[in-house]
Amino acid sequence: MTNRTKITMAGARAFAAADGREAVLWDSAAPGLGLRARTNGRKTWIVHRRCNGSVVKRTLGALDALTVEDARHAARALLGDAEANGAPAPVPTVRTFAPVFLADCAERWKPATRDAHADGMRRHILPALGDRRVDAVTAKDVRNWFDDLSVTRAGTANRALAVLSSMMKHAEALGLRREDSNPCKGLRRRKTGFEAHYLTDDEFAALGRALDDATAEWPVAVAVVRFLLYTGARKSEALRLKWEHVHGDRAVLPDSKTGPRTLWLASPARAVLAARQRRTNCPWVFASPCGGPATVDKAWNAIRTAAGLPTLRIHDLRHAHAAVAVGGGEGLRVVAGLLGHADIKTTFGYAHLAEDSVFDAANRVSRGLAAMLDGGEAGR
Repeated sequence: MTNRTKITMAGARAFAAADGREAVLWDSAAPGLGLRARTNGRKTWIVHRRCNGSVVKRTLGALDALTVEDARHAARALLGDAEANGAPAPVPTVRTFAPVFLADCAERWKPATRDAHADGMRRHILPALGDRRVDAVTAKDVRNWFDDLSVTRAGTANRALAVLSSMMKHAEALGLRREDSNPCKGLRRRKTGFEAHYLTDDEFAALGRALDDATAEWPVAVAVVRFLLYTGARKSEALRLKWEHVHGDRAVLPDSKTGPRTLWLASPARAVLAARQRRTNCPWVFASPCGGPATVDKAWNAIRTAAGLPTLRIHDLRHAHAAVAVGGGEGLRVVAGLLGHADIKTTFGYAHLAEDSVFDAANRVSRGLAAMLDGGEAGR
C-alpha cells in the first residue's frame, strides 16, 4: 500500500482528497488501517487486509467519532494475526472491543449520544472492566462495579450500565458471547434522588435581575437563557439553532433528542431573536466569537450564583416553562407539544403541578351534578 505513515490526529485532520478524487492515508502502526477522505470532506476510518486469499474490507467509523488510538484498537481487534493466518480470532478484552462497539453502533446514535457513550466508556467502564475478556465478564463483576459507582454517582452509574449492557448485547450478536448471556440483565437502575427545581415568584424575579445585570458581560448567554425560558427548549436545541430553522412564529428543527421538532416562538422569544445580530457566513443564532455555537456554562454559573440560586440547573428552565404552562391550566397534551415530548408519559411527571386546577374542575363538576340532582341545571 502506498501513502503509508504513522497517522496522528493533526495529520488526520489535515489530510484531504486531492484532484477531485477520494484518497486514503494508510497507517504504518496498525497494518490494514487507513483514513479515507472523500471529495465531500467526510473522513472515515477503514480496514483493508488480505485474509485467506480474499480482501477483508470494513468501515470503522468517522474521524470525529474515533481517535487514532481507538481506530488502531478496532483494527487490531478485527484483524489480529491469528485471524490473518486463518485461525479463529481470540476473544478481545473489553478495552479492545470498546472502539469496535462504538464504531459499529455509531450510526444509531445522535452525535451528542455518541460522545456521551464514548466518555462514559472511557471514564467509568474501562478503568474497572477494561482488562476482562468480553466473554468473561460476569454478572458478579457488573454488580460489584455498578454498586461501587452508585454510591456517589447513581445517575452516572445508570447511564454507564445502559452503555455496558448495549455493548454486551453487541458482543452476543458478533458471537463473542453466548446468546442471552448479558451480565447486565436483571440489574435495576438506582434512584438518583433528583428533584426538579420549580422556581417561585421571588426566584423568578431574582433570576430576572441577575440576567439584566449580566447582559453587558455575557450578552449571548443571557439571550440563550431567556430563549430557553420562553420556549421550553433543551439547551442543545438552542445552541444548535440555525437562522435557516427560524420561520416567523416557529423554529423548525430538523433533528433533536426526539427527532424533528417545532419550537413555538411567542413574542418574547421572537424579541430575543430580533435582538440577535446575524453574522455573515455564520449559520448559528447564538454564536460564539469564533463563529461556532456559543457555550454558556461559565456564564450560567455566574448568573445563577448572582441570583442566589447556586444549584439551579440550566435544564430547570425547561421545567419552569412546563410548570408555568401547567399552572396556567394548559393540558398535559399541550405541554407535551410545547416541550417536544415524543411520549406523553414523559409529561406525566408534571401532573402533580395541575392539582389545584384539577381540584377546581372537580368542584365545578360536583356542584353541577348536585344541582342536577336537586332539579336544577348544571352550571347554575
